[in-house]
Amino acid sequence: MTRMKFLLAIAGVCTIAVSSWAATFYVDAAGGNDTNDGFSPATAWKTVAKVNGSTFAAGDQILFKRGGVWNESLVPPSSGASGNPIVFDAYGTGEAPTLTGYVGLPVGSWTLDSGNIWKTSITSSSFNYVLFGYIGSDGTVGSVWGTKFTSGKSALVAPYQFYFSSDVLYVYSPAATNPAIYYGSMAAMLMTNGQIIYINGKSWLTIQHFKVTYFDTYGVRIGGASDHITIANVYSDGVIPAGTTPHGFYVSASPAPTDIKFYNVEGLFGTRSGQEKKESALSFVSAAMQLTEAVANREIVDEDKFKAGLSGIIDGCVQCLNASSWAHANKQQ
Repeated sequence: MTRMKFLLAIAGVCTIAVSSWAATFYVDAAGGNDTNDGFSPATAWKTVAKVNGSTFAAGDQILFKRGGVWNESLVPPSSGASGNPIVFDAYGTGEAPTLTGYVGLPVGSWTLDSGNIWKTSITSSSFNYVLFGYIGSDGTVGSVWGTKFTSGKSALVAPYQFYFSSDVLYVYSPAATNPAIYYGSMAAMLMTNGQIIYINGKSWLTIQHFKVTYFDTYGVRIGGASDHITIANVYSDGVIPAGTTPHGFYVSASPAPTDIKFYNVEGLFGTRSGQEKKESALSFVSAAMQLTEAVANREIVDEDKFKAGLSGIIDGCVQCLNASSWAHANKQQ
C-alpha cells in the first residue's frame, strides 16, 4: 500500500508538470506547411489562419519568421494567465515579420481581356483600393490610388480605373499595354474595413516585433472584454486614404481595460528618420504660429472655429508623436 501511494504521488507530480508545460510554435511564410506540428523551425506552420484556428495555453509562444510576409489578419484565439501571457513574437534574423494587405501584381499576373482592359485573378471577397505606380518625368517613382467602379468592366475608359468581381480584377491600361509596365507597378489592398491584428475578448497577451502595413481601418485593434495586453516594438504604417481612418493603434475594449501597454511603437511617421520626424513636428508648430498671427491680424475672422479646428489638429499630432520613438538608437524591429 505504501509503494502504491508513492507511485500515485509521483504520477500526480508528473501530471502537474505536463499541464504547466508551455510550448513554442513556429510560423514560416515561405518554408512552412500547415500540416506540420509547428514545434520547430524545420516543422513550422505556414499561415496565420493556422494560428488563428489553433488553441494555445498560458505561457505558449508563437514565433513568426523574420523576413516573412503574410496577407492575413492575426486574431489571437486564446488568453494567457496572470504572470504567464501568451506571446506572439519573431525569430530568426532580418526584417520584422510583416502582416499586410498589400498584394503586388507583377507583369506576369496580367492577361489582356479586350481592348484596353486587362485582368488578373485575386482571391478576395472584395476590396476598395488599388495602387497604381508611375514613373515621373524626372525618373522618380510615385503612386496613385485608383478609382473603383461597381457597374462593370465596360465602365473603365480612362487610366487608374478598376473593377472587381468574382475574384477577377479588371483595370484600364492605355494602348493595350500590360498595366504593370504602363503604370510602373500595380498592387491591390485586401484588408477592406478590417484590421491587421485584432485582439477581441482576450487577455494576458504580448505581441511584439511585428510590422503591420497597408490597411484601411485598423493596424492593431483591441476590442471586446480584453485586458492585460502588451504591444511592443510594432511598426504600424496606415497609408491607405480612407477618410478619418486608418488608425494605427486603436483600443475600444469594453468594459474599460486596466492594463494595456504600448512600448516603442511607431505610427504615422514610422517610415521616417528621427530628424525627419523632428522636422515634421516643427512644421506643425510653425504652421500653428502663422495661423495664430493671421487671427491676430483679423485675416481669420471666425476665431472660435479656428481655435477648435487647430486644437483638434494639435491633439492628433501629439497623440501620433507620443506613439513615435524619435531617438531610440537600439530600436528593435
